Amino acid sequence: MQKMENQIINEKQKQAIQVIKKLLDEMHKNIQELIEFEKVEDCVEKIKSKSIRISKIAIVLQKTLDREKGGEVATNLDHLYKHIRFAVQRVMDDNDFSYLNSAEKVTSEINKGWEKMSAAAA
Repeated sequence: MQKMENQIINEKQKQAIQVIKKLLDEMHKNIQELIEFEKVEDCVEKIKSKSIRISKIAIVLQKTLDREKGGEVATNLDHLYKHIRFAVQRVMDDNDFSYLNSAEKVTSEINKGWEKMSAAAA
Protein backbone atom coordinates (compact mmCIF):
# COMPACT_ATOMS: atom_id res chain seq x y z
CA MET A 1 0.00 0.00 0.00
CA GLN A 2 1.40 3.40 -0.99
CA LYS A 3 1.92 6.11 1.56
CA MET A 4 -0.89 8.63 1.73
CA GLU A 5 1.34 11.55 0.69
CA ASN A 6 2.52 9.62 -2.37
CA GLN A 7 -1.07 9.38 -3.52
CA ILE A 8 -1.54 13.13 -3.07
CA ILE A 9 1.76 14.36 -4.52
CA ASN A 10 2.63 13.28 -8.06
CA GLU A 11 6.17 12.81 -9.37
CA LYS A 12 6.33 16.23 -11.04
CA GLN A 13 5.29 17.92 -7.79
CA LYS A 14 7.90 15.92 -5.87
CA GLN A 15 10.59 17.13 -8.25
CA ALA A 16 9.37 20.73 -7.95
CA ILE A 17 9.52 20.50 -4.16
CA GLN A 18 13.09 19.20 -4.35
CA VAL A 19 14.14 22.03 -6.71
CA ILE A 20 12.58 24.69 -4.48
CA LYS A 21 14.26 23.14 -1.43
CA LYS A 22 17.64 23.32 -3.18
CA LEU A 23 17.05 26.96 -4.14
CA LEU A 24 16.05 27.83 -0.57
CA ASP A 25 19.12 26.06 0.83
CA GLU A 26 21.37 27.91 -1.61
CA MET A 27 19.78 31.27 -0.84
CA HIS A 28 20.12 30.69 2.90
CA LYS A 29 23.79 29.71 2.55
CA ASN A 30 24.46 32.77 0.39
CA ILE A 31 22.82 35.11 2.90
CA GLN A 32 24.96 33.66 5.68
CA GLU A 33 28.08 34.17 3.57
CA LEU A 34 27.03 37.73 2.71
CA ILE A 35 26.64 38.54 6.41
CA GLU A 36 30.26 37.47 6.92
CA PHE A 37 31.44 39.79 4.12
CA GLU A 38 30.52 42.81 6.26
CA LYS A 39 33.56 42.02 8.43
CA VAL A 40 35.95 41.78 5.47
CA GLU A 41 37.49 44.78 3.79
CA ASP A 42 37.87 45.07 0.02
CA CYS A 43 35.30 42.52 -1.05
CA VAL A 44 32.95 44.87 -2.89
CA GLU A 45 32.76 42.58 -5.94
CA LYS A 46 32.01 39.52 -3.80
CA ILE A 47 29.29 41.43 -1.97
CA LYS A 48 27.74 42.57 -5.24
CA SER A 49 27.93 39.12 -6.81
CA LYS A 50 26.48 37.37 -3.76
CA SER A 51 23.72 39.99 -3.43
CA ILE A 52 22.71 39.62 -7.06
CA ARG A 53 22.67 35.83 -6.72
CA ILE A 54 20.41 35.99 -3.65
CA SER A 55 18.08 38.43 -5.35
CA LYS A 56 17.82 36.23 -8.45
CA ILE A 57 16.97 33.18 -6.37
CA ALA A 58 14.30 35.15 -4.51
CA ILE A 59 12.82 36.29 -7.84
CA VAL A 60 12.71 32.71 -9.14
CA LEU A 61 11.02 31.58 -5.95
CA GLN A 62 8.49 34.40 -6.23
CA LYS A 63 7.68 33.30 -9.77
CA THR A 64 6.95 29.75 -8.57
CA LEU A 65 4.18 30.95 -6.25
CA ASP A 66 0.67 29.97 -7.26
CA ARG A 67 -1.18 33.10 -6.23
CA GLU A 68 -4.61 31.70 -7.14
CA LYS A 69 -4.41 28.40 -5.28
CA GLY A 70 -1.77 29.40 -2.74
CA GLY A 71 -3.92 31.92 -0.95
CA GLU A 72 -2.52 33.49 2.17
CA VAL A 73 0.55 31.23 2.19
CA ALA A 74 1.58 32.40 -1.28
CA THR A 75 0.95 36.03 -0.31
CA ASN A 76 3.06 35.68 2.83
CA LEU A 77 5.90 33.96 0.99
CA ASP A 78 5.82 36.71 -1.63
CA HIS A 79 6.24 39.31 1.12
CA LEU A 80 9.10 37.35 2.68
CA TYR A 81 10.91 37.03 -0.64
CA LYS A 82 10.45 40.76 -1.20
CA HIS A 83 11.98 41.39 2.23
CA ILE A 84 15.00 39.26 1.30
CA ARG A 85 15.42 41.19 -1.94
CA PHE A 86 15.10 44.48 -0.06
CA ALA A 87 17.76 43.37 2.44
CA VAL A 88 20.32 42.51 -0.24
CA GLN A 89 19.48 45.65 -2.21
CA ARG A 90 20.30 47.70 0.90
CA VAL A 91 23.67 45.96 1.03
CA MET A 92 24.40 46.74 -2.62
CA ASP A 93 23.10 50.33 -2.61
CA ASP A 94 24.12 51.58 0.82
CA ASN A 95 26.48 48.95 2.26
CA ASP A 96 23.77 48.52 4.92
CA PHE A 97 23.89 45.01 6.37
CA SER A 98 21.33 45.71 9.09
CA TYR A 99 18.46 43.82 7.39
CA LEU A 100 20.46 40.69 6.56
CA ASN A 101 19.99 39.05 9.94
CA SER A 102 16.22 39.17 9.55
CA ALA A 103 16.54 37.87 5.98
CA GLU A 104 18.66 35.01 7.29
CA LYS A 105 16.02 34.19 9.92
CA VAL A 106 13.30 34.30 7.27
CA THR A 107 15.15 31.85 5.02
CA SER A 108 15.87 29.61 7.98
CA GLU A 109 12.17 29.43 8.87
CA ILE A 110 11.08 28.89 5.27
CA ASN A 111 13.70 26.14 4.96
CA LYS A 112 12.32 24.36 8.02
CA GLY A 113 8.90 24.18 6.40
CA TRP A 114 10.28 23.03 3.07
CA GLU A 115 12.45 20.46 4.84
CA LYS A 116 9.26 18.79 6.10
CA MET A 117 7.62 18.96 2.67
CA SER A 118 10.76 17.67 1.01
CA ALA A 119 10.96 14.74 3.42
CA ALA A 120 7.28 13.92 2.83
CA ALA A 121 7.80 14.05 -0.94
CA ALA A 122 10.81 11.72 -0.88
